This record gives sequence, C-alpha cells and structure tokens, in this order.
Amino acid sequence: MRAIIRYKNHQDTTKMQIALIVNPRSGRGKADKAASLLNAELAKRGHKVSTLEMGTDHSTLQSQIADADRVVVLGGDGTVHHLLEILADTQTPMYHFGTGTANLICKAFGMAQSPEQVAAHLEAEIDPIRVDLPTCNGRPFLIMVSLGIDASVIHRFEEARSRKGGYRAYIQPVLREVISPRPARFMIETNTHPPAQPPAQHAGILVIANLRSYGGGFNPCPDANPTDGQLDAVVIPCTSSIGAGISYGFLKARRTSSKMKRFVSDSFRITSKHTPAFVQVDGEKASRVPGLVDGRLEPGNRLEIVMSKRHILIHAPKYQEPEERQARSDNVSSVKWSRGVAIPVVQVRHGREEKEDIQSEDIQSIA
Repeated sequence: MRAIIRYKNHQDTTKMQIALIVNPRSGRGKADKAASLLNAELAKRGHKVSTLEMGTDHSTLQSQIADADRVVVLGGDGTVHHLLEILADTQTPMYHFGTGTANLICKAFGMAQSPEQVAAHLEAEIDPIRVDLPTCNGRPFLIMVSLGIDASVIHRFEEARSRKGGYRAYIQPVLREVISPRPARFMIETNTHPPAQPPAQHAGILVIANLRSYGGGFNPCPDANPTDGQLDAVVIPCTSSIGAGISYGFLKARRTSSKMKRFVSDSFRITSKHTPAFVQVDGEKASRVPGLVDGRLEPGNRLEIVMSKRHILIHAPKYQEPEERQARSDNVSSVKWSRGVAIPVVQVRHGREEKEDIQSEDIQSIA
C-alpha cells in the first residue's frame, strides 16, 4: 500500500512558499536556465519563490527549506543525495526537476522536466509520499549502493573529470573498465543472531536498491519499493567486463540469469575480501561514506547498509507504486529475507512450482 502522510495544514495551493535549490554545475548550465524559467512561471501563478544554490551554508539551506511548502531540487541525482539530511530534518515535500544525466529520482516518481508542468504538479492537492531513507555506514542514500565494475566506472568517470556532458562522458571510463576490469569480491551477511545461514561469498557486482531505477534501462532490482521498509539486493556474478556485459544484456532485455542471486532484507553487512571493492552511492563515488578509503572498501572492512527509521517526503502527483513483489522470470534463483530471516521464494518453471534455497558458495563467473 502506498505510504502517505497528511500535510500538517492543507494550504491554499494557489499561493505557496516554494524554495528552489539549484546546482549551477548540473547539465552544463541547464539547471540555472530551468530555475530562471520555473521562478518566472511560479511568480506568474502568484507563488512566493526563494532561490538558493548548492554550496550555500547548511543552516541557510535548512532554514529556507524548513520555511517552504514545497522544495524543488534542480540538478541531478547527486544533488538530491547531498540534501537528504536536510530533507529528513525539515520534512518539507521535495520535487526533483532533473537536469543531470540519469535523473533516476525524477523518473522513478513521474516528475516533469518543463517549467509549466512542474508548476502544475506543485499545485496538485495530493498527500506527499513517505519514502524510506536507508543508510550506508550511517550516511543516508535514496536510490542504491553498488560495489564492483559499475562502481569502478563511476570512480573512473569522476577521476577523469571530462568536459563532455551526458552519457558521452562515460565512454572513456567504460573503455578503461573493459580493458582493466575491477570486480568486487565480498561476503554478505544479514543482521540476525544467530545467522539464518552461513555468510555467502561472491565475486562480481552487488547492487542494493531502495528504488527500482538504475540507469540505462537495466534496473537490476525491478521489485524495489521505496515505501516498504525493505531493501532489494542482487549479486551479478562476473570476473570480467565481458561477463558483466552479458549480465547487463540480460537485464536490458528484462531477463535474468540463474546465477544471479536476489535478496530482500532491512539490513546487510558487506565485507570486502582479498582486494579493495569500489563503491558508489546514488550514482556518485562513495568518497563521503565513513569507513571507506577514497570510496573504496578495503579488504576486511565492512559496509553496514541499514533501513533507518528516518524518511523524507516526496511530492509526486504522477507516482505509480511498484507491483507486488514476485519472481518475474522462470530462471530466477531468489530468496526473500524478512527481518533477516531467509524465506525461499516460490518459483514457476515449466508450469511447476518449486522452492530453492541459496546455499553458501562461491559463485562462478558466467564469462
């Protein structure tokens, strides 16, 4: 069921205080232009608008957002990520006007990208969605955390600091990853005492998602629901870029490999094994996550990924809640974790119902 919460006061939506938070670096100037157009459109409709740039001191940002009826974030997913603490503290309903590359938050919640449509959405008299706010070593995130080859590409991208915009900027980092892949080797545990099963060791890519959006149409966790109090995880086994490419090809076609392992839980503990694991959070290098070394999880160190009790409010008139969780493919090996307890998921194969437990074992590469 959709998680909603009532506004404290159902204000007159024809006259609101709206805060615009702008990342001037986003979209090579696109955010600044969009903010100017949106400001004019909202003023024309009788709303009072305040505009602040990212980089404004924390107390001023928090004060302006707290005083607003709505806050519009103009930037990419990373811009929203850096505002999560303030959004959780102020509980001001947020709208994402995506001007970045992927804009996964904007797309996941059905948000518009034209000033006229955004203004109309902001005036919609709807209840905000109460969205879960998980943490990675104590730092909040909204979309996902991942380890392995995809995270390594993001590290290479940020370190290259290309002047190109959009997905073109990823061409060189992807090529470098193809030539010299950096998969993660890790162990997954859940927070039960005693453990529901021995920890499993894996090699490849790990994605732990709060939203089903991922980028590029891959969506490795299509059942992720940001209002169900749970996190969806998938292990994509691979030790080479070719293996990763094959797996992502399956995901692009909305299919899956039997070697992919899926989990659902409210907490995960990830330990890096043998080599450093590159980590990304909400599409950015995880350089600000405590316990990591320049965004890397060093061998023997841990990531604690936990569904916290905090939340943010999203103003999303066009949001469509994900369907009920189910095994979507006839070759999915999956297990559901409920509060840390492993529950085999019923699968349908050639008209028969089967149950399959995931055993603790090293997963072999599909490449």
